[in-house]
Amino acid sequence: MEMLRAVSPLRVGDVTLVPIERVWICSDMGDGGCWISAFKEASAVVLCDASGVRAFAMDSSEIPLDNLIREMPDLGAILAKLSAP
Repeated sequence: MEMLRAVSPLRVGDVTLVPIERVWICSDMGDGGCWISAFKEASAVVLCDASGVRAFAMDSSEIPLDNLIREMPDLGAILAKLSAP
């Protein structure tokens, strides 16, 4: 199983960062038993500031925010909470 998930937003002055991580979980069973493994890595960061909301990949290239929201519907709710008064 592979999924993207948002980590708790981090506020630094007037800027809020929402880290996005990719998580892989694998498991299997056999005659000798079973195993499970998990791996996660930074995938993107959403930047919220006075200029607006933008998303960046880990190579610093800007990526469409809509793509992340499509993959992670809960990201839209997180961003809505950040912009609420």
